[in-house]
Amino acid sequence: MKVQKIDIGNNQYRYLLLDSEFNVIEPVKRYLKFLDNTDRAESTLKNYAYHLKTYFEYLNEIGLSYDEISSEGNNPIEILGNFVSWLENPTIINEKISYLSPPESKRSNQTINLIMTPVLGFYEFLARGNELPELDVYKKQRMNPQFKSFLHELIPNSNLIRKNILHRKTEQKEVQAITRDQYNQLLEHCYMIRDKALIAVLFEGGLRLSEALGLFIEDIEPFNNKIKVQPRENLENGAKVKNKAKGELYVPPYVMKYITDYIVEELVDVDTNFLFVNLRGKNKGKPMQSITVQKLFNRLSRKIGFNVHPHMCRHGHGTELAESGWDLVEIKDRLRHTNVQSTTVYTHLLDEHKKKKINELHEKKGILNESK
Repeated sequence: MKVQKIDIGNNQYRYLLLDSEFNVIEPVKRYLKFLDNTDRAESTLKNYAYHLKTYFEYLNEIGLSYDEISSEGNNPIEILGNFVSWLENPTIINEKISYLSPPESKRSNQTINLIMTPVLGFYEFLARGNELPELDVYKKQRMNPQFKSFLHELIPNSNLIRKNILHRKTEQKEVQAITRDQYNQLLEHCYMIRDKALIAVLFEGGLRLSEALGLFIEDIEPFNNKIKVQPRENLENGAKVKNKAKGELYVPPYVMKYITDYIVEELVDVDTNFLFVNLRGKNKGKPMQSITVQKLFNRLSRKIGFNVHPHMCRHGHGTELAESGWDLVEIKDRLRHTNVQSTTVYTHLLDEHKKKKINELHEKKGILNESK
């Protein structure tokens, strides 16, 4: 069993899952195609293909096919639960597993949850197409009140969310974000205006790298200090706007000056629609790719003495918003998250801000800690 990488042109790839005889597993192919049609990132398609490969290898070990877990005499929840245990410890033995080679390392709960996401999504895809029975692996629970919008009372069951009963508990990790001082250090060590403009757009605009690399010159409005994020299909460098989350972002004037200086001084002789392009070498004039930007950040990391990657700029922007008192919904809209759950990584910063503000109020009103 293997994952086959398919070159579809324009530096873009798709993935197929092949069985032990190198035949395409058609249901997985259709599921991945569905995800591709709904604009999932190439990296997501790749990861899902490999996660499903792991699941199908497990099914081979226990002597079942994907469509037999709900057949008479089988309990799909038990089978999937055993799969979760197997992911944690592939040496586990039950009545259907005689021997499995020991793993190199134990998988974390976070990794297990990541693997289970496409597995359950695969079965939900088949169930919605009436190919298999629906798996009863979700329960409804009330949403955390702090995530409710002001319209939630008008929408039936809007305070209920689905929760996967096989989900493993994980600890919330602090986001990796750069501070403004670290951001300024990055700028100081850039010798091309293009690089300063790109890093400034990532930090001050909170853009994802793929979104920044997909910007066209026409998306820039210098007199308004505005950047338009426009979803586009089949770009040469594979850049995409995640979830097609278009938007308009206002940036500080100095960021727009970086951009206009770059266009006038470094991009002037290049015939391109793209904003960020290679300025030297055999790929001169072609749009930058993420690997090129990652190499830039690797060089800058060595110069400034700490490791930094592009997405830390976006998190740095989100962190500053939270520390400035923006609420979750406002941050969600600024970062163009599809749902507020993705924004909860900044919750602890909001709590710290609230604590700071109430302490300031107490000091202003002369409220003492000791009661009288």
